[in-house]
Amino acid sequence: MAQRQDYNIMIKKDGKFYVGYCLEIPQARGQGATKAEAVHDTKQAIKLCKSYLENKKKSSASKLVTVSV
Repeated sequence: MAQRQDYNIMIKKDGKFYVGYCLEIPQARGQGATKAEAVHDTKQAIKLCKSYLENKKKSSASKLVTVSV
């Protein structure tokens, strides 16, 4: 089972909608009519992004270089 990790979501009001932005994964964004819907949608986007990144990492393993900063 995958290890759980905490992510920070910034919620902003944009017109009629609330928009969620994941600070750790900028590509993961969501929206909703309420803050709760925006958080839920952004959580789904985080899961999709994590899955995509893991698959990309596996398929590119021979080309990757790991660094510490």
